[in-house]
Amino acid sequence: AVWSKAEETTFLEFLLQALPSSGDGGFKLATFNQASAHLKTKHPNQRGAEKNGGVCKNKWTALKKAYQSVIEIKCTSGFTWSDEHGAGISDRKDDVWARFTKSHPHAKPFMTKGFEHFEIMQQLMPGKSKGSHV
Repeated sequence: AVWSKAEETTFLEFLLQALPSSGDGGFKLATFNQASAHLKTKHPNQRGAEKNGGVCKNKWTALKKAYQSVIEIKCTSGFTWSDEHGAGISDRKDDVWARFTKSHPHAKPFMTKGFEHFEIMQQLMPGKSKGSHV
C-alpha cells in the first residue's frame, strides 16, 4: 500500500481517538479494521493496495519503529535533532552516522529530514521509556 502523509495523519488521529479503549497503545485488529474503514471514508481515492486492517497494523508497527528511531537519535550523544532536518547529517560519508545506522537501520530516513508525526506518536506510545539511554 502507498500511504500519503495525509492518510498517515488521518490514521494516527483515528488511533488517538481509539486510545482510551486500547489499553495503553495495544491496539487490536478490530481497531485497525475500523481505521481501515475510516481511511476509505476520508480518502476514497487511495493509491496502491487496499489499506485493510492488516495493512493498517503493519503501518502502525512501522510508525512505532520510526518513532523509536527518532528517540534513539535524540538520546545519542553527538547528534542534534531538528523536527525539520532530522539528525542534520549533511555528509553522506559521515562515519559516526554510518555506524549508528548499522545498529539502528530504521533511523536512516532521518539523516536529513524530520519525523512529522513525532508529537502525535508521543501521545500514542505507552508512558514507559525504553532503551539504554533513558
